[in-house]
Amino acid sequence: MKWRIVIVDNDNFLLELLCDYFEASKKYHVVGCTANAQEAFALCCNHFAHVVLMDISTDDGKFGGIRSGAIIKRVLPHIKVILITGLPEVGYIQQAKDGKIDSFLYKTDTIENLYHAVEETMQGKHIWPEENLPTSDSSALSERELEIARMICCQCLSRREIADILQLSPNSVKTYTHRVYNKVNVNSSRELMKYMLVNDLILPDDES
Repeated sequence: MKWRIVIVDNDNFLLELLCDYFEASKKYHVVGCTANAQEAFALCCNHFAHVVLMDISTDDGKFGGIRSGAIIKRVLPHIKVILITGLPEVGYIQQAKDGKIDSFLYKTDTIENLYHAVEETMQGKHIWPEENLPTSDSSALSERELEIARMICCQCLSRREIADILQLSPNSVKTYTHRVYNKVNVNSSRELMKYMLVNDLILPDDES
């Protein structure tokens, strides 16, 4: 039997990446992918989910993931709820613990580490980060990663459009995007744009 998982993230790139990764595994069946944390409860009920992997920041509010996760644990305590975030705020950890969340992960982890953390949570363990904030490092971006980041932020290109221009597969573009998010500690294209502007990573030609 495969574990039924619901995945919630407000960034389409990362949502697709996570859904594809878990669906390709032998242990999980993705029964719901959404950007709205409020929809997670209905998806859990309708598809008899075993686990929810949910971003703190969702389309229904900055703290939608924490509130929705706490509701799921209160009404459906048998479901494992795992929160993920790229937001550097230690206070979220305590809020998650108060809501009886099972595990809490930073998006600075690789997707493989996120997967293993979900595995351990399903085995009854509770995964919590040390209460020190993740850091970002734009100097660690490769030339290709920076190129893709600029295409996302400045040209508003889709994954398919970027893949066509760079002659890459769409899956490769998703992987590069996830690496960029991890390295600069953001969890959406909007946050990436802010980061690029603050750190002067937008070229003059990009602004035209």
